[in-house]
Amino acid sequence: MEICYVGIKVIHIGVFVQGAEKEMKDRDDNRHIFKVENRSVSMYELFNLKSTIEFGESCKLHYVSPFKFERDWNGTRHAHECSELFFCLCGKGKFYIRDEVLNVKASDFVAILPNVEHAETSTAETPLEYIVLGISGINLSLDNIATGYYKGDFSDLSFLILPLLTTLIKELEERKNSYQSVCTHILNLLLAYFQRMTGFRGSLDSEFSPVSASNNIAWAKQYIDQNFTKEVNLDLLAAKIGLNKFSILHSFKRAYGTSPINYMIERRLSEAKFLLETTENTVKQIAESLGFSSANYFSQCFQKKEGISPSEYRIRCHK
Repeated sequence: MEICYVGIKVIHIGVFVQGAEKEMKDRDDNRHIFKVENRSVSMYELFNLKSTIEFGESCKLHYVSPFKFERDWNGTRHAHECSELFFCLCGKGKFYIRDEVLNVKASDFVAILPNVEHAETSTAETPLEYIVLGISGINLSLDNIATGYYKGDFSDLSFLILPLLTTLIKELEERKNSYQSVCTHILNLLLAYFQRMTGFRGSLDSEFSPVSASNNIAWAKQYIDQNFTKEVNLDLLAAKIGLNKFSILHSFKRAYGTSPINYMIERRLSEAKFLLETTENTVKQIAESLGFSSANYFSQCFQKKEGISPSEYRIRCHK
């Protein structure tokens, strides 16, 4: 039997309880604020699941955690082996996902793929409050998911989604008769609303399917496209996408017919041709601007690819 926990960080919060739909309409400074019981507890103490909750065709809920940051908070970068779905309730904050920074606010939701490094930050002035679900078995095929995340807005469905989330937490806390069955139905509804909000068209297969792996490789290609003038190597890509170097090399070559490093060199050479055609920069200046270690190495790569030197290429272009 799998052992997992609902609540992976020990932060003291109030427990969301009764009257969710009514209380959701009560606001403080135009923000969604849930009324809570007059007690604070540790999420880790509250939600100690003896097994995952199954739903959909093959999905599993590993944890669900309500968070409220009541002081300045700068989280450390981390990753999980399951997908995470964040539903922001109120306040403001930032999500650092790989090399991107997302500003988040009330009614935003963020889906983060497995093995994608991320961190959350918040300030005491506008404390971020959210509920996060850890789910495996869901293969997210969404627009721009190669970035490792998807951000959307659930304000149009908040009157349905927020009561479901609070009821889910209450069921997991109280564990009354048939609570697992109730949680399964709630999670199926949340999944259906998630599909409606995102146009989600993925299957509910293993997180580690080829499709999921291809998302990471697509992001690696995108990263090279955006950073090919900088130092990019397999160690760097492995650290950023959570795959080992062999997997990256094999998967990248299968997807694009070349290795990541050769692809980076091809991007540099393509840009070099443009600069030779449109600028008067010297060969050395072009080599340096594109990240080549020396003008000689640049010329060798160019000659091998084009069959002529950079200087000869420039002459031919201006004839």
